[in-house]
Amino acid sequence: MNEANKTALVTGANSGVGFEAAAQLAEDGWGKVILACRSIEKAEAAKAQLVERTGRDPFGVLAVDTSEVASAHAACDELRDQGERIDFLLLNAGASAKDARFNSDGVEITYASTLIGHHVMAMRALGDGVLSPHARIVIAGSEGARGNMPGMSVHDLNQIAADHSAGDLVAAIEALSRLELPVQSKFVNMNEYVTAKLLVAWWTAALARRLPAGITVNAVSPGAVLSTSFARDANAMMRFVMIPMMKIFGPLLGMSGSIDKAARRYLDVASFGDEETGRFYATAHRKKLTGPMGIQTWPEYFHDRRGQEASFDAMVRLTGVGFADTVGKRASV
Repeated sequence: MNEANKTALVTGANSGVGFEAAAQLAEDGWGKVILACRSIEKAEAAKAQLVERTGRDPFGVLAVDTSEVASAHAACDELRDQGERIDFLLLNAGASAKDARFNSDGVEITYASTLIGHHVMAMRALGDGVLSPHARIVIAGSEGARGNMPGMSVHDLNQIAADHSAGDLVAAIEALSRLELPVQSKFVNMNEYVTAKLLVAWWTAALARRLPAGITVNAVSPGAVLSTSFARDANAMMRFVMIPMMKIFGPLLGMSGSIDKAARRYLDVASFGDEETGRFYATAHRKKLTGPMGIQTWPEYFHDRRGQEASFDAMVRLTGVGFADTVGKRASV
């Protein structure tokens, strides 16, 4: 496939899997790769490293803090004003912290950086006509959303809704994102991380039902990669016991893998056909974190349509940007 006339945008491109994905896109011959990072300084530093590694300079830079609605809007304004046409929108950025932190709207930083800005960017790209007719949207997921990783528990959102919001799942997700629930009285960042990744899988499925024919969206877990910055935000058991053990035994047991294979997962899914949309791709084997990918069919809650729509609607409420806004805007472009 000739990618020389195509443009990709990668959030969180200054480090980890995002940096590796940007490098691979350049090495694959993409005509333009926009490095979307928290600051222009970070993006420019990444650009210099990528040019040195790849021997090419197809790189553009963009400042965006994906935890902040205003920053996402500002970045989208810039993309629109520059007349960009994006073929691959890779929503890779995300952050977590050992102690609870919040964005300017009171949303905990894990949920904010994982979905808030990415929702805005996807909606704005559609509304502003920035996406090409066969654009691919990929957002970072995690095997942890399956709920079977030690030290990480996915919140039971349907039970939370029944217990605390009279069955209103959208309200429950909003409260969850603000750490307002009794089950969050003690902040456990890895629990919030894997729950945010469940919301990603749900949001993806709901968005796919709204997209025009030809444009796809999929959630993709890059798998466990211990060479990224993930470890710095893990709890003590993860940092001092599990991660050191996984560095030794992980590759042998399919529990950790290389960063190049992690990034390649994103690019592989971006090459899938128009019929492959609304999926969550992760390691096919339920008890492994690396290896061949497959569509996640377990646990059953990934296919909870009520949860999918609630995740999307919660992002609309938290950002003030809905799909109906993009439809009307696109019609007037």
